[in-house]
Formats: sequence, structure tokens, C-alpha cells
Amino acid sequence: MKKASVNTGNARTGFGLILTLGTIPLLLGVPGCTTYVEQPRSQTYYQEPPRPRAEYVPPAPEQVEVVIRTEDDFYEPLSEYGRWEVVGSYGRCWIPNRVDRDWRPYSNGHWERTDAGWYWASDEPWGWATYHYGRWDLSPRFGWYWVPQTQWAPAWVSWHEGGGYVGWAPLQPSVRIVAGGAVAVNVALIAPRAFVFVEPRRFLEPVRPTTVVVNNNTIINQTVNITNIKVVNNTVINEGPRTQIIEQASGQQVRAVPVRELRRKQEAEVVNRQRSPAPGREKNQKEAQAPIRSRAEPVVTKPPAEAPRRQKESEATVREQVPPGTRELENRTQAEAQRRAQETATKAQEAARSKAMAEESAAQVEVQRRGQESDRKIQAEAQRAERALEKKTQLESQRTANEAAAKAQAVARAKSKEGEITTQREPQPRSSGLDKKAQPEGEKKANNKRDLRPKRGPFVSERNDTNSVQKARQNESESKPSSP
Repeated sequence: MKKASVNTGNARTGFGLILTLGTIPLLLGVPGCTTYVEQPRSQTYYQEPPRPRAEYVPPAPEQVEVVIRTEDDFYEPLSEYGRWEVVGSYGRCWIPNRVDRDWRPYSNGHWERTDAGWYWASDEPWGWATYHYGRWDLSPRFGWYWVPQTQWAPAWVSWHEGGGYVGWAPLQPSVRIVAGGAVAVNVALIAPRAFVFVEPRRFLEPVRPTTVVVNNNTIINQTVNITNIKVVNNTVINEGPRTQIIEQASGQQVRAVPVRELRRKQEAEVVNRQRSPAPGREKNQKEAQAPIRSRAEPVVTKPPAEAPRRQKESEATVREQVPPGTRELENRTQAEAQRRAQETATKAQEAARSKAMAEESAAQVEVQRRGQESDRKIQAEAQRAERALEKKTQLESQRTANEAAAKAQAVARAKSKEGEITTQREPQPRSSGLDKKAQPEGEKKANNKRDLRPKRGPFVSERNDTNSVQKARQNESESKPSSP
């Protein structure tokens, strides 16, 4: 018997008979018969999804500035040019490599005038960070070291002017921004050896260690502090010498440029270095880069991996099995642990801040004490020099007075001798003339007296002899000329 199949919407029995649809219910009740119902096979057709239109994706704006969020962002870029050391309370600080022994900050580059004051354009590859962020300080052990901070500025320097010079020195890490946006600077804390000076006519020229004057206390004493740093709209303004003075001294016109342009220009090289990946990571970055969709590429949706799905299901099951009280307890425990960790971190920060402030105040007190000692020494030296000068002046005046008195005495003595000689010479002729005049008058008086005596006879006695002898002697003495 031949089998046949009828495609009428149709049923096929095990007897191989051709049946109509009306006979199917009768045959269903016959025992020992099996009925198969065949459904029509569905045909599968592949329908190509609609091709997406090519869309233009604009390129992301290029980053031209270095983004610094924390102090740790300096570690990798600067490690190539120096080493990191822990310096006191400042923590991890950076020290440059391959520099001269007498090297100092802000001595390789030039100054540019901007809308934010004077901008230091450094010629050193790490200058984008160390001259616009953080502060410099000097240590007997490490030399010059840089303390990282996140506030950007055109330059962090203190300015001095006067005596035909313009000078600058790095600000110390203790400098803080106070209320109102002003920057508090204590110039007494800056060591004199930190200053460098140039003439105003050379201020715009490239600065090199051989073109600046250093370690000159005479110039420092002749200059005055003109530091003027402030913060306006989150932008640090670094004012120094006036533009008019630099223009008059240099004979050049100074034009202010936008500080953002100079910053982009200096940081562009750093940004390019950060963009260029290391050789080991270049392949991974290429694989991770999303391709650009085109018209010929169909959209293929892949089902999620089986392992992650099962893991999520198991985690959900575990969460459902955990009682609500246990979850709440876990949340409380985590919150308590986070709170304690935050409190510990806060206490540590406060302790570090207190320690730093205490060390800073101690350093300020020490600097003040040294300054006072220096002032006292200077005053004592000045007083000693003044007393020595005064004593010398007194001795000189006394010597001059003694010499003048001796000369006066000598002159008076000479004049006295001359007067005595003149006096001795002049009175003798006068006295001899008077004596000559007085002798006749005396004789005349004596004669008159003799005439008035009564006349007596001759009387010879020893007395008469004596009188005659005396008269003879008197006459003899009168007849002799008087000695001059």
C-alpha cells in the first residue's frame, strides 16, 4: 500500500488512507490508531537592519593647560627632573637635579608683562610647575627645595626697588592668602642671599646667573619693598615695578598680553607629553578606543556574558536571604567606621596643621630674635664707634688747645723778655740825668745850710777829720760817671 500525504490543512493517519477533514473526528475514536498533526513550517528570512546615517562627531576641545587638583599631581611630571625628599613639616618636597652649585630660582628666563602682573617665563623644562605653583625655600642640608601647592600665579616673588636696581626673591612657603584677597608677606623672613638684582634698563632682557647681582647687602639696604600680590576673582595678580619706570629705563614699549596665552604656550609641551602614551600602553589604548560607525557596519547586539549574569543573580539571592535587621546593622557599622576614619583623618590634619603653625611661629620667633640680636650688635658697634670717635675728637681738641696755649705762652714769654730788655735800657739815661740835675740842687741847698750856721773858730778834732774824709769820698763818687 502506498502512502500519500494531502496538504489540505490536513491530517495524516497511520493507515495511509486519504481522508477528508470531516472523517477525522470519526477516526479519533478508533482504538489502535495514532494521529499526527503536522503544522506548516515557518520560513525564516534575514532582514538587513536599516543602515544608520553617518553622523559627524565634533572633536573634543583640546586641552592646553595642565590640570592640577592635588599636590600628588606633581609627582610624576617632576620626577624626571629631580628627586622628592621629606623636609620637616612640609612633607614631600622636590629638589632639582643637574643644577650648578650656586643655582637659585628665578634666574633662568625672562619677565613678561600681562593683565595679571609680571609673568616669569622660565627656560627650564620644569618651570611650568615650580615657578607658578608652590613656594621655594632654602635649607642648609638640601639647598633650594620646592614645596608643592595648588594655587597658580604668574610668579610667587617678593619685589624690591631703589638705588638704581630692581630685585626679586622667591616667597617662602609660610606665605598665606588672608581675608580680602591680600597676600601676607613678611619680608624679614626672606634671606638676603635669596635676592637677585638687575638694572631697570636690563629688566626685559633674558635673565641668566651671569647677568644678575647676588649677595649684595649694600644694594639691599638701598632698596625698599614694593611687593603687591592680591587675589581678584580667583586670579593671583603679581604687581612689581611700574611699567612706566621700565619703559623709561629700557627705551622699549611694554605691552601687556593675556596671561592665559602665556600659560597655554608654556604648558603645551607638558600636555603633549601627557597625551603621548608609553610604548606598553599604546596598544591597549588603541584596543580600548571606540571605532567610528559607518553605513556598512550593522548594529550587532551581543547578549551579556553568562558569568556576570549568574553572579548578579547570586548576589541578589543572598541579599534577599539576609534579614532586614542585619542589613541595617551592617549599614550602621559601615557608617560608624567611615565616621571614625573621617574623625581620625581630621584629627591628623589638625595635628599636622598645629605642628606646622607651631614650627612656623617658632621659626618667626627665632628670626625675630636673631634680627633683634643683630640690631643690638649693630647698635652696640655704632655706639662703640661713636664713643671712639668722640674720644678721638676730644683728644684731638685737647692736643690742639695745648698746642695753642703753649704757643701763646711762648709768644707772651718772648714779648715779656723784649719788654724787660726795653725797660732796662730806657730808664738808666733818665735816672743819670735826674741825678746830675739833683746834684747841683743838693749842693746848693747844702751850701745855703752851711751859710746859715753860726761862724766859729777853727776846731780840729777827729770828727772833723772824719767829716772831711767823708766829703772827699762823696766828691770822688760824684765825679765818677755812672755805669749804664
